[in-house]
Amino acid sequence: EVGLEAAVLTEAQETLQIEVPRAEVRTRLRSLTEAPSSTTPNELTEAVVRAQELGLDATDAALADAEKLLRALLAKDLALTEVRRLLEELLPEVERPSPKSGHNGDAGAGGDAAEALPASEDRLRCLQQGKARLAEALRSARQAGVGDQELQEAERCRKRLHNAAEDLKGSIRVFCRVRPMMGGREEGETDVTAAVDTTTLSVANGRTKELFMFDSVFLPGTQEEVFEDCRDLVQSALDGYNVTLFAYGQTGAGKTFTMYGAPGSEGIAPRTIQELYRLIELDRDRYDVVVTASMMELYVNELVDLLEIDGAPPVSGKGSRIGGKPSFRRMSSSGLGAERVKKLNIRSDANSNVFIDNLREERCDTADALRQVLECGNKQRTVAATAMNSESSRSHLLLMIRIMRACRETQELTRSKILMCDLAGAEKIKQSDVSGHLQKEAIEINKSLTALGDVIECLTTRKQHVPYKNHKLTMVMQDALGGSSKTLMFVNCSPASVNLKETMNALKYATRAKKITNCLKAQVQN
Repeated sequence: EVGLEAAVLTEAQETLQIEVPRAEVRTRLRSLTEAPSSTTPNELTEAVVRAQELGLDATDAALADAEKLLRALLAKDLALTEVRRLLEELLPEVERPSPKSGHNGDAGAGGDAAEALPASEDRLRCLQQGKARLAEALRSARQAGVGDQELQEAERCRKRLHNAAEDLKGSIRVFCRVRPMMGGREEGETDVTAAVDTTTLSVANGRTKELFMFDSVFLPGTQEEVFEDCRDLVQSALDGYNVTLFAYGQTGAGKTFTMYGAPGSEGIAPRTIQELYRLIELDRDRYDVVVTASMMELYVNELVDLLEIDGAPPVSGKGSRIGGKPSFRRMSSSGLGAERVKKLNIRSDANSNVFIDNLREERCDTADALRQVLECGNKQRTVAATAMNSESSRSHLLLMIRIMRACRETQELTRSKILMCDLAGAEKIKQSDVSGHLQKEAIEINKSLTALGDVIECLTTRKQHVPYKNHKLTMVMQDALGGSSKTLMFVNCSPASVNLKETMNALKYATRAKKITNCLKAQVQN
C-alpha cells in the first residue's frame, strides 16, 4: 500500500515467520516459569526444546530462566523418585518383627538368647543404615525443593526406622558406670570390678567372680563417651516419644557427676540440652518448636518446686505459673530456716501421661535459657554430709523438659517430654551413719527406692496391678517405666571392696530393670 519494494517486503515477512513463533514460545516459557509449583518437567521440557528449535539460546532471558527452572524440577523429581524408591525398599524392614534380644531374656534362656543376640545386632545395623540412607535422601529432596507434604510418608518411615533401632537396643536400656577409686574410707581397699568387654562387668565377690551384662559398661569412660551412646534419644523426643534418663546407685557412686557433671566436664543433662537445640536449629525452617522446663526435688516424700522458692522471679523472664499458693515450708537439713514452696499435685491422664499441677514452667527459647533453669534448680537441691559422701544428695532431683513441635506445612503436632532424674543415694542407714533429721531423710529415701523396686518387680513379672501409687516417686515416673517412654537407666557403682555389698545390690537392681518391656507410642496430633 505504501509502495515498498518487493524484496523488503519479502524480508519482513520472513522475519515475522521467525520472530512470531519465538515471541509465542517466550510467552509460553514465561507463563511456565512464573508458576513453578504447577509446572511439570514434561511441559517445560517441551517448551524449552521448541525454543531451541526456533533458534533461541542461553542469551535469551526467557529461555535461560526456563532452563534454570527445568534443572531444578528435574533435580526435584529425581530426589523424590529416590525417596520413594527407598521408602518402598525400607517399609518391609520396618514392618518385620524384631528378634528378641538376649539382653532382655531370662538368664536361663541359653541357646535361644545366644542365637537372638547376633540376629538383633544384624537387624539393628540394618535399621541404622536404612535410617541414614533415608535421612540423606530426605535432606537432598528438601534441598531440591520437595515440600513436606510430599515427604510426609517418608518422614514417618524415617521416624519409625530411628525408633525401631532405639527399641531394639532394649525397652529399658541400662548403662553401668564405675567411678575411679577414691581416698578416704577407700584408702588401701581393693578394686573388685573389671570390664570383660564393653557390655559385661565382672565383680570379685569373695572367691567367685560374678558377671553382669548391660547395654554399655564404662570404667569410668569420659562424659563425651557416655553421652554419645544416648545421643539418639534426643531425636526420639523430637519425634514425639517420652524419654527418661535416671541414675541409680549408692551415695558417692557418681550419679550426680554422670547426670550433671562439673564445669568443663558437663554431664548428661547439659549435653542433652545442647543436642536438643542443635536438632531444633537444623529444622527451624520447617518446624515451630516450644520448649518449657521445670525442676523439682522429692524431699522427705514432698515434691518441692525448685524454681518457686521464696517467690523467686522467672529464671528466663518467660516463666508461667499455673496457679496455686505456697502451702507448706521446707526445712533445711539442719532444721534451721525455711523456704516457702507450693504444694504440687501429681495426676495422670487416660493414657497414663503424668502431669504435675502447680509446677512452675519456664519457656526456654534458647539452650542458654534452659541451662539457667538447670543451674537455678541445682542450687536449691538439698544436700548434707554423711559417712558415705561429704555432699550427699538428700533428695531425688528431677528436670522435666516438655517439647511441642508443629510442622508448618502439614500441621502435624507432636508433644513429648524428657525427664532426667538423679536419684538420692541408695544405702542402709547404718552405712550412712546419720541421725536425727538426716536419719529421717535416709528412711524416706529408702522407702522411695523400695517402692521403685516393687514397681520394677511387678513390671518384670508382668503382674496385672503395678503399685505406682505407693510412693510419689513412682507416681512421677509412671510414664517412664512401663508407659510410653524410652528409658535409659544409669547404674553407678563404687569399685572399692568396702562397698561390695552396695555395689552388688545396685547391679542386681539394674538387672531386674533391664527386663521391663514398655509399650511405645509417639504422641502425634493432626
